[in-house]
Amino acid sequence: MYLDRLWERIKGRVAGLKNGYIKPEEVMVPGAVPLLEVLRARGVSCYLASGTDEPYVLDEVEALGITPYFAGIYGALDDYQNYSKRMVIERILNENHLSGFELVTFGDGFVEIEDTKAAGGIAVGVASNEATRCGINEWKRRRLIEAGADIIIPDFREHQRLMAYLWEAST
Repeated sequence: MYLDRLWERIKGRVAGLKNGYIKPEEVMVPGAVPLLEVLRARGVSCYLASGTDEPYVLDEVEALGITPYFAGIYGALDDYQNYSKRMVIERILNENHLSGFELVTFGDGFVEIEDTKAAGGIAVGVASNEATRCGINEWKRRRLIEAGADIIIPDFREHQRLMAYLWEAST
């Protein structure tokens, strides 16, 4: 029921992206593509995990034109016992022979921040204000701090500073 309601909210956006009436940068967190470009240039493998049904996630990511940036895209499965963000994190770490400290997650949800911290990773909380597309949403900020986020950012406009900080922190 939740996913049906969510689809009702976003299907117009996806259609607008596909037919060109909406430009991807109008609906993405500001600075997201430049951040993905920097990560790709550094040879970082990126994965996307969403609680939205996988076919919808794949469709939206394709409509946004960002599929090539990701080594894997994960969405919710009908068999919910075989999907959780914690399971996706564990799978990525295991398949790539990584330790938790090699994981950095960017997210605006309590669960992915909490799961990242449980795995030993760095959690970047994105407390974006979706209404104004500028500044921090204080409710999100409080929730992300409560979940254990290491860093809180409003968006990715300062991606160069963020990357410099993260790279320095990982060495």
